[in-house]
Amino acid sequence: ALKAVESHRTTIINTATMAGTKRMSAEEKRKAILQIYHRTKQVYTEKEIVALATKAGVNANTCADVNQALVDDGLVDKAKIGGSNYFWSFPGKKDRLMQLKHQENVKAVEEIKVKIDDAESKLADAKRGREDEDGERPKKLARLSEVAKER
Repeated sequence: ALKAVESHRTTIINTATMAGTKRMSAEEKRKAILQIYHRTKQVYTEKEIVALATKAGVNANTCADVNQALVDDGLVDKAKIGGSNYFWSFPGKKDRLMQLKHQENVKAVEEIKVKIDDAESKLADAKRGREDEDGERPKKLARLSEVAKER
């Protein structure tokens, strides 16, 4: 079973190798490392993920930092077992995070709608006593501002 896992990992490495020596942006590095996790759906030590990411075209010096950034963003999970750190990420996790974010946004929209309704009702209440039936209100407001300026 161990040989099958190793041959599967080798296949992933060979398919993920970048052609040429083009520099990778930070986002490309993140995608490359996430692809390794999502294709294999396995748990790796930091040493293993750095080796796989290096073979996938990510600079060896930045692999650990990019992997830690993915952990910080919640896209990769990390567990310390004994003296080793283990990392994993499954394709469904990103979908679940997006679904939770959508639910939060829908809830925020509903709360804002309630606030808008309250503000509109307060505005209607404030306008009730200020109807201009005979056209005198603008004249009175102008007179009030004149008196205020004089003081």
